[in-house]
Amino acid sequence: MTERTSRPANAPYAKSALPRTLQLRHERERWFASVLVLLLTGLLLAFGALEPLENRLSEARARLLDRSPTGHVAIVEVDAKSIHAINSWPWSRGYHAQLIQRLGAAGASMIAFDVDFSAKSDPSGDAALGRALDKVQPVILPIFQQRSSALSDEMVKSRPANPFRSAWVGGVNIIPGQDGIVRDFPAATVINGQVQPAMAALLAENSDLGDRTFVPDWSINVQKIPRFSYIDVIEGRVPARAIAGKRVIVGATAIELGDRYTIPRFGTVPGVVIQALATESLLQHRALKRSGILPTLTGLMVIALLIASGLRVRYGMAAAAATVGSLIVVPLLVPARIPLSVDTAPLLFAAGGGFLLRAIVETRHRMRVTAIHDRETGLPNALALESALQGGLGEILTVASILRFETIRSAIGTAALAELMIAASGRIEHFTAATIYRVAPDTLAWVGAPRMNANDLGQQLNELFVEPILTATGQIDVQWTVGMADTGHGPAAIEEGMAAIAVARTEGRTSSWFTGARSSALRDLSMMGELRRGIDDGQLFVVYQPKLDLKTGDITHAEALVRWNHPTEGMIPPDRFLPLAEETGVVRDVTRFVLGQVLGDVARHPSLSLHVSVNVSAADVGDSGFAPAVIGMVSDSGVDPARLTLEITESAIIRSRDTALATLESLRKHGFQLSIDDYGTGQSTLTYVKTLPVGELKIDKTFVTSLCDSHADRLMVRSTIELAHALGLTVVAEGVEDWDTVKLLSELQCDFAQGFVIGQGVKIGEFRSLAASAARKAA
Repeated sequence: MTERTSRPANAPYAKSALPRTLQLRHERERWFASVLVLLLTGLLLAFGALEPLENRLSEARARLLDRSPTGHVAIVEVDAKSIHAINSWPWSRGYHAQLIQRLGAAGASMIAFDVDFSAKSDPSGDAALGRALDKVQPVILPIFQQRSSALSDEMVKSRPANPFRSAWVGGVNIIPGQDGIVRDFPAATVINGQVQPAMAALLAENSDLGDRTFVPDWSINVQKIPRFSYIDVIEGRVPARAIAGKRVIVGATAIELGDRYTIPRFGTVPGVVIQALATESLLQHRALKRSGILPTLTGLMVIALLIASGLRVRYGMAAAAATVGSLIVVPLLVPARIPLSVDTAPLLFAAGGGFLLRAIVETRHRMRVTAIHDRETGLPNALALESALQGGLGEILTVASILRFETIRSAIGTAALAELMIAASGRIEHFTAATIYRVAPDTLAWVGAPRMNANDLGQQLNELFVEPILTATGQIDVQWTVGMADTGHGPAAIEEGMAAIAVARTEGRTSSWFTGARSSALRDLSMMGELRRGIDDGQLFVVYQPKLDLKTGDITHAEALVRWNHPTEGMIPPDRFLPLAEETGVVRDVTRFVLGQVLGDVARHPSLSLHVSVNVSAADVGDSGFAPAVIGMVSDSGVDPARLTLEITESAIIRSRDTALATLESLRKHGFQLSIDDYGTGQSTLTYVKTLPVGELKIDKTFVTSLCDSHADRLMVRSTIELAHALGLTVVAEGVEDWDTVKLLSELQCDFAQGFVIGQGVKIGEFRSLAASAARKAA
């Protein structure tokens, strides 16, 4: 027979194996995350909150693309050098006439002035400029409009004066955005109801855009556009070949002349540079258009569908990476080929926020899935079965428990035991065609009647396991005891099935039906379910029993003890529920609860300098995952591990020796103190103890309570203390009930005493006063 292969505990669970309610909840949360992202993105779009991000992204893309200018546009600068050389301002227009003649003679294809010629100047200069305009063509002079004053809405049109009517006119209005940055450029300006083409459109001989506004291609590097000083041109220091064939724009660049604007990528530049950049954009047919709202909405819908999709985590991560990658690469590739600026800020926000929300949803779902699956085997656990049984199914619940389970676990260890349970569940699943649940360390369960008489199921199940199960440690023979119950009782059917197992074993049978009698065994099993819920509901709490330092009289050490305040039964004694917890494996949850409470208390009360001992069970030290979990908890809490002592019984080590020793050694290396509890009740000797990675032993109370009356006990305790000290071990005597015993233990050089006479267990808030009182009595 082919065994079911083992899978890691962190392997993904099959969707079909999850409760329908969990699947629906997961689906609802995915859709909620999707809708939430759409709403948030829509609100940000509506209020323009994403526009600053869009601008930054557009500027970053422009830097990356870095397109070269055509070389057909040049700038003649009215710069500081020229103003100093001519030594006056405003200049006589005779200088402009000289410049036009020089540029015309050098072969400039077009000349444009970003200089105001709307007012008359000295007659000789105006006359010279007029003659130059008649002789050299085409020359473009500026036309623009502006407010008559800062407080007025009246617009004043400025155009070249009458003597210069032979020149072309082009609009030079530059309009910054609300943030003071120029991002758009008008291809034409409406002045007094007339459409006036922009100077850049005339220079580029491009009227494709009509009177629309466009986005100049900021990736064109304006720093590479040729620039010549005004004075150098009119004095003949610029060679004609540098001017020939170029569209020349003349404008102010000197700081004292103003006319400066802030643009993306290049910061603050003169207005003439913006005119040159707009001309280059039109020449290269790189007047950009923004992609607009329709592609954005389409992209948002695609992202929303991805967020809400049922993709597995690894595929979802790949989809998220591909989406974000596309939103980075595509907006670079598109404008590199066509004049289109792709809006990506809303899509990046939606993708980033959406996939973060999806990650949170998946994490929450994973936590819920993990909670209903057994950590060691990945099989659905008791919580999953309880969920499946809600409302009753009108079928049979079968619960099967392995005989001699503790013997098997001690022999093969935790890892091989997980292999065994997975392989066993595979055989049963093949036999029953049902989902198999691991409801306890030794117990599997499933819902649905087998294809045979239910009374014969125990025999049939054991016949199914005539062939041993093969594990890493070898072949294991497995036999089962089966309990059956009606699922009409809902989750209680699990406890009833386990109670039926107890009855079958008592009566020496392989199977039994639950008859309805709530036996003590059923109550015990019910108690374990209530204990699990009690941990989550805050019914359990920790008290601290002080230990008296017999050398100093101080109390800075204590043992953490768990208490259970049941909502209906009140305080349940630990000796009633802890043995059952040990037997069923629930003690692991109890240990982690106690550790968590102790770490929190120690961290919150640093002034106590408290050193706490915590009992650790056989199930804990036999679990290879226990040490990493404890180390992680202590690391997260910030508590020094040297302030914790983990107490382990001799029997716990013997039960799973190899795993236990590995666990203890790992804990010791990370700074934890280790102690052998109940020393003297087992078969071990100090020679055996010295081979263990422990630094303390606790003498069992059976030898301490009669210490003053029994010479034999006194000799045993004395020799134990002396030999333990010789081995470098600290000794704690527990069960101390009177001060005479305290005095005798002190004389015997015992290190610590613990018992009712020192103090009973109290909550952390009361520990300080109890410790002080006990110390005074000891003194």
